[in-house]
Amino acid sequence: MRFRMLLAVVLASPLMAAGQSNPPGTRIRLLSLDECIEMAVSRNLDLQIQRASADIAQFNLDGSYGVYVPQFSFSARHDYVSQPGDFDVDKENPHFPYQLRTDTAGPMLTGELPIGLSYDFKALAGRKDATSDFSSDPNASAPTRRTNNFFAATDLTLKQHLLRDFWIDQNRELILVRKKNVKISEQALQFETMKTVLAVELAYYDLAAAREQVRVQEKALELKKQFVAETRRRVEVGDLPPLDSEQAETQFQNTLTALSVAREALFTRENALKALITDSFIDWADLEPLPSDSLSPVKEEINRTESFRKALSGRPDLIQARLAVERSDVTVRFRKNQLFPSLDVLGRYGSYNVEDHVSTAMSEAVRFHDADYSYGVVVSFPLSNLKERNDYRASKANRWIAELELRKAEQQVLLQVADFVNRVNLRFDQIGSTRQARTYAEAALAAEEKKLQNGLSTSFFVLQLQEALTAARTAEVEALADYNRALAQLGFAEGSTLERHRLKMER
Repeated sequence: MRFRMLLAVVLASPLMAAGQSNPPGTRIRLLSLDECIEMAVSRNLDLQIQRASADIAQFNLDGSYGVYVPQFSFSARHDYVSQPGDFDVDKENPHFPYQLRTDTAGPMLTGELPIGLSYDFKALAGRKDATSDFSSDPNASAPTRRTNNFFAATDLTLKQHLLRDFWIDQNRELILVRKKNVKISEQALQFETMKTVLAVELAYYDLAAAREQVRVQEKALELKKQFVAETRRRVEVGDLPPLDSEQAETQFQNTLTALSVAREALFTRENALKALITDSFIDWADLEPLPSDSLSPVKEEINRTESFRKALSGRPDLIQARLAVERSDVTVRFRKNQLFPSLDVLGRYGSYNVEDHVSTAMSEAVRFHDADYSYGVVVSFPLSNLKERNDYRASKANRWIAELELRKAEQQVLLQVADFVNRVNLRFDQIGSTRQARTYAEAALAAEEKKLQNGLSTSFFVLQLQEALTAARTAEVEALADYNRALAQLGFAEGSTLERHRLKMER
């Protein structure tokens, strides 16, 4: 009796220890797949980074239009000149010394339009105050004379490109490129969302499978425990040799190890899911996520041709590649424009007025009373377009590379779709075969245990069938998880991940 009690303690102690899979204080959080996806979309750190990158692309585009914002400036200036007496060989009288004070002030507006027209508008008003020294002239009526007047000027200058920088220039190229970058960043965000959702799906199915594997090993441990106790009893009464007891103990310890490994894998899968659905792991450290969705298979009809069509039209990475080709087209267009000579039309219209009162001078200047103007054409070109020609060739080569990368990406996507279509069909077939194998293994073990009780078998064969049943249960769980993983991967390959989960992109 004492031996049996001790044996029970020995067998129960590791089982009790194995049953403590979570640290004290751990709380269970029941989660569906949709809940996990919703949390990941709003809290995943990779997605937050990608959203910030998309915002930066939009900021860069908005800032590009700053080149067309007019530049306003206002200046005020005081000049003083003390000029000594001098002479001019062409004049009879000498130049008398004088002191001149000039005050000027006025605004200026400069800018550029998207059609390649630059403008410069200036307005100026000022006052001149001069004191002349005639003391060296014996005929002067007074030794000094002070004079002053007011002046105002307006000036409008225009410059229009006609060949180079006409239909596209560096500023317009930058805007067009950044428009493409914004669209590319939006597709990158959508693709990152798809990858995150896929990662959540796979992590969820991995976690569900890991929990089922723990249950499989716990069932196996329970079988081993019962078998060890029965074997011990029969060894004691002499129905079985002692070797059978040792074999049973060996399998029991091996199952304990397998259960420990399964629980370690479960803990790893839990942390993998937590990392995807939260941006604060510390808040989830004491939570145990428990999947509420089962791995029950739902047969889906797969049409490979339709999957191909969806992938080619809806995959964000393929759309990104097409936008990259369009972005290269912008650069090719700009580089081709730079092969032309520079042909600019210039025009200027202004007015300068001098009056006794500043208001009168300004009024006359604004009305262009005393107008002056000029216009003309400027042509310039390098004696050799060596740099421009090679820049153009390089841009065309880059465009060809972008197109080849698009074709390569399309081919890789189609290969992925074909692989996953085939995998989905095969994985569903495996569910049925593994389920049948598990059913047969359960029946075979029950029959062999009955034979052992009747003395028609040995513990060796029972242990073998127990291992076979555990392997069959493990294979069934993996087949269920693999089928769900394959469906998720096929949805990603054909670009329908967000559509399958009824998600819409919002920034």
